[in-house]
This record gives sequence, structure tokens and C-alpha cells, in this order.
Amino acid sequence: MPSNHYSPRPCSVDACRNHTVTGAETCWEHIENKAAFLSGLDPAVLAGAWLAELDWSVLSQPRSLRGVDISGARLSRAKLIGADLRGANLHRAFLDGTDLRGADLSGANLEMAVLGGADVSGAHFRGANLRRANLVGTRGHAADFTDADLYYARPGNADLQHADFTGARIERTIFRRANLTGAILVNAAGTANFEHARLEGIRR
Repeated sequence: MPSNHYSPRPCSVDACRNHTVTGAETCWEHIENKAAFLSGLDPAVLAGAWLAELDWSVLSQPRSLRGVDISGARLSRAKLIGADLRGANLHRAFLDGTDLRGADLSGANLEMAVLGGADVSGAHFRGANLRRANLVGTRGHAADFTDADLYYARPGNADLQHADFTGARIERTIFRRANLTGAILVNAAGTANFEHARLEGIRR
């Protein structure tokens, strides 16, 4: 299977300005049989791959990405609702604008990943590595960050109402202007930046 690892070509469809996705000759929009494409996508080529806008919900049975190396991949604006990403390697991956509602990223490596503008509401990040991750503007209602490592992560302007940070490491985490209404920070360790954050009803 050919790979476009961060040297994506233009979509082969005339007048389309989008980039091809890894393993295809077109962008996601112009792949005719999307379910067959996703089913045949080789996990061995996902590191550094161009996977922008892929919609995994087209599969009748969810495909597990548990433990898969997706480091450095571009998954911008993809739909990974309810995806199993437990233990996956997403180091430096681009997940900006990605729909991760209800996804399970427990134990995943998201160090320096970009999740700006993503929706992680109801997602699980239990024990995940989010060191230096960009979470600016992320929406994460009731997201579970139990025991996660958020050292120097940047969830500024994020909407994290009722998120659970029990036992999380929040040393130097930048919650500036974040909405943490009803969030749980019981046993969260470290000194974080809560400048102008909304802290109504939080539990410590």
C-alpha cells in the first residue's frame, strides 16, 4: 500500500484542492467505498500518515486501534467517535478538530499531540500521557483524565465542565480561561495555572 507520509499529493479528482489520504489516490471525500478502504487500512503504515477527515463511523463494526502506532499522523477533523485507542501511540499526532466523543484513550501516549478544537466529551484518558499536549479550545464535557499526566499541557480556553482529573498530574498545566465548572480535581498533584478559569463547583 503506498504511503503519503507527510508529503501528501493533490487529490486526483479534477478541481479538488484537498490532499490524498495515505493509501489512496484521492482525498477522503472522493473515496468511493469508504468502509472497504478503512477495513483494509494497514496499521503498520499509520505512523506519520495523512488521515485527515476520515470518518470511522462508516464501519458497521468499530475497528480497534488499540496499541497502534499513529505517532506523527495527521487526523485533523477526523471522526473517531467511541474509538478504541487504548495504549495507542499518538505522540505528536494532529487531532485538531477531531471528534473523539466517548473514545477510550486510556494509557495512550499523547505527548505533544495537538487536540486544539477537538471534542473529547465523555472520552477516557485514564493514565494517559498528555505531557505538553495542546488542548487549546478543546471541548471535553465529563471527560475522564483520572491519573493522567498533564505536565505542561495547555487546555487554555477549553470547555472541561465536569471533567474528572482525580489523581492527575497537573504540574504547570495551563488552564487559563478554561471552563472547569463542576470538575473534579481530588488528589490532583502539582501547581497549575488557573488564571481567569471558571472554577464554580469544582471538587478538590
